[in-house]
Amino acid sequence: MAEVAAKAAPGSLIQLDQCGKCGGIWCDKWELFPLDGDEADRLDPLDEKRLREAISLPATKLYCPRCADALALFADPILPKDIQFWRCRHCDGLWLNRGQFRRYKEYQKSTRMKKMSDARIAAKLPEVYADPKSWVMTGTKGVFAYPRGAEDDDEIVGKSLTDAAKVALQCLARLILGI
Repeated sequence: MAEVAAKAAPGSLIQLDQCGKCGGIWCDKWELFPLDGDEADRLDPLDEKRLREAISLPATKLYCPRCADALALFADPILPKDIQFWRCRHCDGLWLNRGQFRRYKEYQKSTRMKKMSDARIAAKLPEVYADPKSWVMTGTKGVFAYPRGAEDDDEIVGKSLTDAAKVALQCLARLILGI
C-alpha cells in the first residue's frame, strides 16, 4: 500500500494508505470522517476501462494491515446499503473498497446540505481553510498528531521519564511497606 496525503477539515492533511492494485483505501481510526469530500475525485477516480474488465474477487478474508485481525463488515443502519466498510474490531480502522469513499463522501455532503443552508456552509469555508500549513498531520496511525519542534519532543520525553521514575519509586515503597 502507498501512503497518500488527503485534505481534511479544518485545513489539515491526513495520511492514508491506498492499495495500488485495487484502489481501496485504508483509514486508521478517526481518519475517514474529517476528510474533504473533494478528495474523492483524486483518490477514487472513475476508471471506465477498469469498470468494463471482469474481475474475480478472491473468496478470502480481509485482514487489518495494522494488527492483522480479521475485518468484519460494518453495518450502520443510518448508511445506505450501497455503502459498505470493512472494520477492524481491534484498532477500529476502516477498509473502503474502490468507489466506497466517493459514495460515503457524497452521502455525507448531501446530509450536511439538508441540515445546513448554502449560506452557512459558504460562510464557514474561509475560516476552515484559513491557514492549511498550520494543521498538517502525517503518519497519524489512528491518532491525531500535530507536528512539534525537536525541543518539544525532548521536553516531553524528559517529563515522561520523570513521571515513570516517580511511579516506579511509589510501587517500590508500597512493596517494601506492604501497603
